[in-house]
Amino acid sequence: MLREKTKQLTLFALVWFLCINWGLEIVIGMAFKGATGSWISKTAYVYLAKVWTINLLKLLAGILTLKWLGLNFRDLTSGKFGRKELAYSTAVVLLFLAVEIAYFGGSYSFQIIREFHYHLRISPNEWLAVLSLASEYVYYVIEIMMVNLLYVGALKIGGKRPAVLLPTFLWGFAHVLNIIIVPPIQAFLLGVYMMLFALLTYGLALKTRSLKVPIFIWLVTMAL
Repeated sequence: MLREKTKQLTLFALVWFLCINWGLEIVIGMAFKGATGSWISKTAYVYLAKVWTINLLKLLAGILTLKWLGLNFRDLTSGKFGRKELAYSTAVVLLFLAVEIAYFGGSYSFQIIREFHYHLRISPNEWLAVLSLASEYVYYVIEIMMVNLLYVGALKIGGKRPAVLLPTFLWGFAHVLNIIIVPPIQAFLLGVYMMLFALLTYGLALKTRSLKVPIFIWLVTMAL
């Protein structure tokens, strides 16, 4: 029985890593790099094409995986979000906000503003920049839902420990794969940062039994 659970958990982890998250995004990124010559989108039109290709394929892969596990989208947002959950979530948000402020120093600004400036640079007009920015935040919503899927699937197959550890390493520390577009030390630090972020976030999800906690923490963090 234990061996069978281990096999199922390993298969699920591989499917998530390769077909829902990192593998999917890297393959799409490689395809667009081959077509445009750059990992980073140089125009809003390229960005929109790439991000919506990722969004739609990630959603499709997530839906198929949910069916495989016998789950549905409601399972990815289960639990309450009351005062206790808000207090815990806010503490995590403020902790990582303090880290970012310390890192950026006097040049710190809200992430959503930094992202908007990027979209303005690659867009011919403000309306397209707004659409491009909105599409990015749709991506963030889908991303955290898919990480919640990793948590829920691991919890169902393997129990509490894998439910926290899989998001911590397969999503959090796996951000080191950004070495494709950033220097090695920066990619490693990002991996460590996101590993700690995922550990705290999904440790709280387990403690509060609420998947609204990761959604709140992630989306607020991505705005601040």
